[in-house]
Amino acid sequence: MSVYNYKVLVYKWEQILDKVKVFGGEARELVIQPPATKEEIENKEKILGFSLPISFKEILLNFSRHVEFNWYLPEDANLPNEFREIFSGEICWSLEWIEDLNPLAKELESYDGEKCELKNKLQFYQVGNGDILAFDMEQDKEQSIVYWSHEEDEIFFIADSFITYLEKVTELYGIGTEIWQMEPFLDEKGLNSNSSESNRWKNWFNTFSDICFDEGRNDLESLIKYIEFHGQIKEKEIKVLKGYDENLLFKKVLERLKIVDDCQKEILYKIIGEALGLCAADWVRYLWENDNEIDSVFRSYLTSRCLPRDEGLSRVIAYVEGMFNDKIKDYEAKRHLCYFKENRVINWIKNYISNSTTKDQWYELYACSQPTWEDIKEWLYLGGRYRLVVLNALEYMANSWTSLNIKGKYKIINPPSREEIICILKKIKDEEILKSKKRIYDRLIEEIDLII
Repeated sequence: MSVYNYKVLVYKWEQILDKVKVFGGEARELVIQPPATKEEIENKEKILGFSLPISFKEILLNFSRHVEFNWYLPEDANLPNEFREIFSGEICWSLEWIEDLNPLAKELESYDGEKCELKNKLQFYQVGNGDILAFDMEQDKEQSIVYWSHEEDEIFFIADSFITYLEKVTELYGIGTEIWQMEPFLDEKGLNSNSSESNRWKNWFNTFSDICFDEGRNDLESLIKYIEFHGQIKEKEIKVLKGYDENLLFKKVLERLKIVDDCQKEILYKIIGEALGLCAADWVRYLWENDNEIDSVFRSYLTSRCLPRDEGLSRVIAYVEGMFNDKIKDYEAKRHLCYFKENRVINWIKNYISNSTTKDQWYELYACSQPTWEDIKEWLYLGGRYRLVVLNALEYMANSWTSLNIKGKYKIINPPSREEIICILKKIKDEEILKSKKRIYDRLIEEIDLII
């Protein structure tokens, strides 16, 4: 162990961090402190009352007493479904973090009266979610690496030694330490960096880090992959896409749709919707005739972008109405009709408000359907559930400018002067009895400039 080439390990870590930076993720500064002294290790062993694992001790003496390797994927990274839980990379340990877990095991056993899996475990890192990476000290020879889940008091075998753990996790580009990030790569022998899942992950990571937007200016396939892997299509990408031949673009996207999983299909549909539009109308009509070809929500999105407005809206409304025998579900209506941002949807909603309940959330679809001030004023004066919907819609519209959890930024269409709006809101506020509703009006009056 003492002759292990740690320089190779460090080189790989630096390469990984460089890749993360290139594709827009966050790469923390690599921390590698000097090795520990024999005296420091002996002092730690005296405190513990037993010797540290031999292999780990040699790493502390010959490489580093404290290491921190961390990276985070960009928020727009579009991972395959099987890797959706992977968002970061982490390899960390420190002589200072070593802790005998027997006292904690005894405490937990006295609490619930059952044997705790932490017995004879030695912690080298506490994961951010409260779980623990540890050495299994019950073994006579090389101590293996295990993961303890605090919620289930469950042990997962990770690797047969610390250096094996470092090598395997490094081959997987330093995947994060939470069990759900490691789980796709675990089998009965712990981390498997050469499984089919591992190879798919490494291929995705390498592809993601190798493609860039600039290549796409001159290579359509590279541009499609760039958009696909980043999960977003912005104005700069749309502009370049529209510079390519429409038939070629459509052909290339359809080819990718045949080989990617569902999470990547969504962004490919957006390429069709945003860059091709009416050019894909016949294909979208085909999707309506063969409704098992595509998720119905994606079809509604494409319908809003690729069919003439009247035809598209009537198709989707008929579909939503046909989904239910009696009461239309507000959340399903929103999922399918929100893409249109069409004022006519507000009149359609009106037919269902009288049979709705206070728990229904029609206000979200109302807010994203281009409400005019005349619509809002009419619903306010109608009172009852109509007023409740529009009040919640106005609050939702204001929140859309301040909350990161709402997609879209919503405003009132063709508003009058702010003074006129405030005057009416104050008048209706005075009619309200509940203080909670009065507070919403006060907030709307205060933040009215956000939505006009």
